[in-house]
Amino acid sequence: MIMGRFSHSQRKAHAALARAVIRLSFIATVGLPNLGFTQEVRSPDHRFSLEFETGAVWQSRNQIQIPDNSNGTRFDLTDIQGNGPNVQRRVELTWNLSHQHSLRFVYAPLGFSGTGSFGSPVRFSGGTFAPGVPIDSDYKFDSYRLTYRYLVHESERWRWRIGATAFIRDARVELRQQGRVASDSNVGFVPLLSTSLEYDIAPRWTALLDFDGLVSTQGRAIDAALKVRYDLTDHWFMTAGYRVFEGGVDNDRYAFGWYNFALVSVGVRF
Repeated sequence: MIMGRFSHSQRKAHAALARAVIRLSFIATVGLPNLGFTQEVRSPDHRFSLEFETGAVWQSRNQIQIPDNSNGTRFDLTDIQGNGPNVQRRVELTWNLSHQHSLRFVYAPLGFSGTGSFGSPVRFSGGTFAPGVPIDSDYKFDSYRLTYRYLVHESERWRWRIGATAFIRDARVELRQQGRVASDSNVGFVPLLSTSLEYDIAPRWTALLDFDGLVSTQGRAIDAALKVRYDLTDHWFMTAGYRVFEGGVDNDRYAFGWYNFALVSVGVRF
C-alpha cells in the first residue's frame, strides 16, 4: 500500500487535504450554481420588463439665460444650488412586441433646489435679482420617452439594437428673492436616435450600453448609460452603473446642463 510509506502525521495531513478537496468539490458543484456561475437562466422572450432605478445625481453645470438676448443674464444654477448629490429616480417599462421588435416607455424626473446669491445683478425672465442677497431657486427637468428598437445583430454573447426615441421634456426654472419671483416653463418634443449594446460577460452577468441622443444647430440631448446587470432568477434582475445626461437649447432661451448619475436598479420580467 502506498499510504504505508507515510508516517502517521503525514497520513493525517493527507486525510485532511482530501477532506478539504472533497469540500471544495462539493462547493463547486452545488454552491456555485446557486450563485449563478453555471448555465444561463434568463429567457429572452419575456413579454414585458419593468425596471425601477435610483441612486445619486450631481449637476456639473446648469447654465441659464432667459431670454437669450441683452435682456437676460447668463448664470449657472450650481452657484446657488451647489452640485449635489440629489436622489434620482427613473422608471422603465419595456414591451417586447416580438423577439426583434420592442417598445420602451421611460419616466425620468430630475430636479434641484437651493439657496444662494450671485456676485453681480442677474436679469432672468423679466425679473432683476440683486447681488449678495439670498435667492431661492428651483429647477425641474422631467422627461417622458417612447423608444422603438430593432434587434439588428445577435450572436452567442452580443445583442445590438437600434431605433428612435420620442423625447418630451417638461422643464421649469424659478428664482425668488425678497418677494420677487421670476420663472420660465418649457414643454417640448425632441426626436432622438437610440441604440443599445449587450454583452454577456458570464452566465447571468451582462454588460449594457444604452444611448439616446441627437445634436442639432439649436441644441442637443445625450443620455448614455454603462451598466452591469445580474440576473437573480429567470424573472428578477439587478443593475449598477453610471449615466450621463447632457444637453439643452439655444434659441430664444439658453439652457444647458450636464448631470452625472451613480445608479442601481431592480427589475422584473413577466
